[in-house]
Amino acid sequence: MKTDEKLVVLRQMMTSQQIAALIVPSADPHQSEYVTGHWQARAWLTGFTGSAGVAVVTRTHALLWTDFRYWLQAGSQIRGSEFELVKSGEPGVLEFHDWILRNLSPKDTVAVDGRVISRNQEKKYRKLWNTRQILFRTDLDFVEKAWQDRPPMPVTKTWDFPVRFAGQSRSDKIAKIREAMAESGADHHVMTGLEDIAWALNLRGSDAPGNPVNIAFVLVDMDQVRLFIHPDKVDQDLAAVLGKDNIQLSGYHDIFDTLKKLPDQAGVLLDPDMVSAGLFAAINPDCRIIEAMNPAARFKTRKNNTQIGHLRNTAVKDGVAVVQFLHWLDTQEFEDRVTEISAAHKLFELRKNQKDFVENSFNPIMACGEHSAMCHYSAAKDTDARLQNTGMFLTDSGGNYLTGTTDITRTICLGSPTPQQITDYTLVLKGHIAVATACFPEGTRGFQIDTLARQFLWRQGMNFGHGTGHGVGFFLCVHEGPARISPHPVDVALEKGMLMTNEPGLYREGEYGIRLENMVLVTDACQTQFGRFLGFENLTWCHFERELVDISLLTGAEIAWINQYHGQVFESLSPYLEPSVRSWLESRTRPL
Repeated sequence: MKTDEKLVVLRQMMTSQQIAALIVPSADPHQSEYVTGHWQARAWLTGFTGSAGVAVVTRTHALLWTDFRYWLQAGSQIRGSEFELVKSGEPGVLEFHDWILRNLSPKDTVAVDGRVISRNQEKKYRKLWNTRQILFRTDLDFVEKAWQDRPPMPVTKTWDFPVRFAGQSRSDKIAKIREAMAESGADHHVMTGLEDIAWALNLRGSDAPGNPVNIAFVLVDMDQVRLFIHPDKVDQDLAAVLGKDNIQLSGYHDIFDTLKKLPDQAGVLLDPDMVSAGLFAAINPDCRIIEAMNPAARFKTRKNNTQIGHLRNTAVKDGVAVVQFLHWLDTQEFEDRVTEISAAHKLFELRKNQKDFVENSFNPIMACGEHSAMCHYSAAKDTDARLQNTGMFLTDSGGNYLTGTTDITRTICLGSPTPQQITDYTLVLKGHIAVATACFPEGTRGFQIDTLARQFLWRQGMNFGHGTGHGVGFFLCVHEGPARISPHPVDVALEKGMLMTNEPGLYREGEYGIRLENMVLVTDACQTQFGRFLGFENLTWCHFERELVDISLLTGAEIAWINQYHGQVFESLSPYLEPSVRSWLESRTRPL
């Protein structure tokens, strides 16, 4: 069915149930960022394939909300359908829940599949809409009935992630989780975040694109752990290993009945931002609910010494692949029809040559010319541009290695850069250096660091619409919460051992975009009479573009930082490069 045909079917179902508005979010029962095909209902309905967005369907409207990163992509993909794009975050633009409040009447009913919104979202919307007596149902799933060719749930094999990479056994991790449960007064803990489960149980899989996790739930009590997962995913040998650690297996959907049968007055610890409204509703109502962040979500952000050692080695391996790729680009005759997609394939092949590489950590962004102005552009067959000897080219990619996850962005010029491009690149680089060299007191939040990256752009009346940095998992999701470096006032302090990105940018719609991204590890900086101070250790090795740097805009300290960094890039990578690439890199890293 085409988009508008799907709308007809959904509206018929809505009418039969007296539903005034249907919400179709971009989510699964685990609040995952990377959603497997089975749960990509919003993409199925609208045709927009970006990772973030919410569709709202009423009897007379079909609206799609998405943020700055996807405005251009979404506008293109929904063109020709009834759906209208709503630019979330623009001044004066209502968010979807406020639009519903303004446009529905008292006693109207809003519906959403309760399995794919969190408990906190449910509470927020219900409280808001109650102010106008708008009703809210979370027990209907119209999409399931309308989506005739819906992909099945993935059933990939689960495997044991070795302690030599994880740095800590699952028994030790579960013990830490139980300590946190006891401190909060809980004797049961519901885990739904796929990365949290993978970390806690030292298990990996391939159920989600670019994210080595298994679709599962976990219930921890003080005596055992129950893993709710499709039975075909765990073979007998692994089941026996898990059994020795007192981890019992149940079917994926069995968690609903299990939660209903929890003892009265059991203390159940759960994260209301991660547990779905549908799962919450299944819990025995006589239990005591303790709402807090998952302990595993906190623990996994602080990388242990084993992981840090692996990450330092991974930075070299990944740097070798990326530098080889940039050298390959620089030596291509573009008449050979190098395209965005073929460039992505080339980088993938180079990463595959590195030890312990498993897969890309996300779908790479290879964007030339005006495509680079689309923050999260993804090349498709109908947009795959051919590289030419002109314009800017942005490459944002990463690898999932057994020894860690990587994320790097570089922007190059395929021809002769313009003065404006040089100035823009230099201002972005200055912001990158300001973050890389930051020294900040213990307890600092990411939004306090974020301003450092923007200060030079702000002085010119410019800005960028995404955060400066995000957490990165260890052979897990490339975007790891809860800490981030962003204008959003997230009340989570940066702590020693957190792996973050540093990626300021600048985007001129219809022209080009620039983004420069390294990974950084939060480390100790110094201890003074004023307290403990933290800083960042660089964990990405790849040069910046000399021909795009205006030295006159740099301070002496910034020039010294670039020269020192470039020296470290060459020293770290050159032993692993073939002579032609080594010579090329030497020219790219000579002092300014």
